[in-house]
Amino acid sequence: IDGISGAGLVNHCFLEWTDAAKWSATFPRIIMNPPFRKVRQHMDAALSMLCRGAHDRATLVALVPVTYQHPDAEELETLPSDTFAGAKVFTKVVRIEK
Repeated sequence: IDGISGAGLVNHCFLEWTDAAKWSATFPRIIMNPPFRKVRQHMDAALSMLCRGAHDRATLVALVPVTYQHPDAEELETLPSDTFAGAKVFTKVVRIEK
């Protein structure tokens, strides 16, 4: 993450790191591609770290399975069925704003 002051790389399980850091780290914008087997856990963890700060609204954008549902999720796009043909996964892009 060259050129971003104070940015660093964390090599740790996201769920464990989020649980330990959620009171000290918040983000106004999160873009993610969570592992589909634990999509709900990863999305909930990311949402727990989403904070407006100086921004009008906090935003999370994620690539998720088409089966993922959240009451605040706005579906931005359903990807074509052959996007991940080798994996046989059907996906969409969602946005959640706080």
